[in-house]
Amino acid sequence: MTRDETIKLTIKSLLEVVQTGAKNIEISVMEGFNKVTSLDLAQIEGIVADIEREKEAEAERKRSRLAATAESQAAMAAGSSSAP
Repeated sequence: MTRDETIKLTIKSLLEVVQTGAKNIEISVMEGFNKVTSLDLAQIEGIVADIEREKEAEAERKRSRLAATAESQAAMAAGSSSAP
């Protein structure tokens, strides 16, 4: 897992338990011995925005699948009710 993937997973996990998103999250990354960097609010907000876009895209895919399934079931029901 890359550094960026690890940070994104960390923020995604924190968003599950933190109120009001990025404003209440602080992230520090330890890289090597005595090298600690902190992400600023703009970086965290950017990652949060990416995560929210991904969640919305996934929700849209689920809605599309559900709609397609409902249409398929309706077509099958209409076909079976018109059978002799």
